[in-house]
Amino acid sequence: MKCLLRLARRFLESTARSLFLVLLFLMANGTVVLGESVTAVFTAPPGTLPVGSRASVWLYCMNNSSNSVRRTFEPTLNCTLSSQSVTIETEMHLNTNSSPRVATIPPGGFVREEYLLELPITSSGQVSLDISGYNQVTVLVEQGVVSEVVAAPETPAATSPVANSDLREYFANHVSFYEPIYFIAGSAPAAEFQVSLKYKVFDIKDNWNPLTHFYFAYTQTSFWNAFAKDPSFFDTSYKPSMFLYYPDVFQNNFFELDLQGGVEHESNGRGGILERSYNTIYIQPKATFDLPAHFQFSLQPRAWMYFRVGDHNPDIADFHGYADLISALTWLDPHSGEKIQLSNKLLIGDDGNHVGLTFDLRFNLVGIPLLRKFNPAIQIQYFHGFGQNLLDYNVDTHALRAGICLYY
Repeated sequence: MKCLLRLARRFLESTARSLFLVLLFLMANGTVVLGESVTAVFTAPPGTLPVGSRASVWLYCMNNSSNSVRRTFEPTLNCTLSSQSVTIETEMHLNTNSSPRVATIPPGGFVREEYLLELPITSSGQVSLDISGYNQVTVLVEQGVVSEVVAAPETPAATSPVANSDLREYFANHVSFYEPIYFIAGSAPAAEFQVSLKYKVFDIKDNWNPLTHFYFAYTQTSFWNAFAKDPSFFDTSYKPSMFLYYPDVFQNNFFELDLQGGVEHESNGRGGILERSYNTIYIQPKATFDLPAHFQFSLQPRAWMYFRVGDHNPDIADFHGYADLISALTWLDPHSGEKIQLSNKLLIGDDGNHVGLTFDLRFNLVGIPLLRKFNPAIQIQYFHGFGQNLLDYNVDTHALRAGICLYY
């Protein structure tokens, strides 16, 4: 009992230090606001459309944040059609029914909805479509008889836009980002980079069916002696996993709870005495709080149990423990899209003595004109303690690195 109390006290003390740094960040950036990071873009209908026909205009909504976002699609949108000779005020209608549709967009994923637009006979040639609150698209309209149109035989060129659209829709529904994707450099081993994707196995709409929430994921984290005389890789961690992910288990105006649980393997593939490997069964809830002035704070604990631990790291629990905690404070300027996040990962060994702390500060530079189309975030990372990489899981190290982050 005394051991458990001592472990709990050390955990709370370390967590308190992390939260204190978060509060310092809050006080230093009190004028910044947070909002949902969703990019919504309409795409133009492919090909040339006859006057007086009905056009399908697709709205794509991309979730750039690390949290699930609920999006409401308006049943009707006001728009303006403009050609060289005429300007017409009209409407587009959601291709469902008269009620708004609500969809949950997973982190790094996107959804699309179809809007229908009636093309008036008075418009022809290149027509600009200005949609209220969204981007402008260009529609090509041709003169012709609208009454009866005989369908021409399909050719590969005619079907390719449909095939491309189906392929985009498939990736939109199944493939998305998972953990942060970044490349940073600094302390030895000089460079660290990570790639991470997840794959939704089944495209099922029934939320009560567990297969709807079934995912495979893969994350790879590499440490590279990039600036040494022998620029070899120091260590690489491979993490395939499969899990069930339930976003929005509970949600109200200021709180959201997500739940994830599954099986994960991690190893470095070195072989021999340098081999490190273990498997875990884990559960991972995530609580997200929307604070006043659009601030957002999240807590993501993960608890696990080991099975089939490698022969060369039998004491992995002494250093990795059985749980960790990720806390994050994020803000996003809803007008400029500027985003800043300070996150902290806390890892404590089974005996309570081996602590690993990772601090990440990420922010993008939307004010620089050259970076408007490609605007990765700047990432600064500081690590201190045990578990910086899998090879040296039992070595006390510290490192400071900086670079770019493509997703977080």
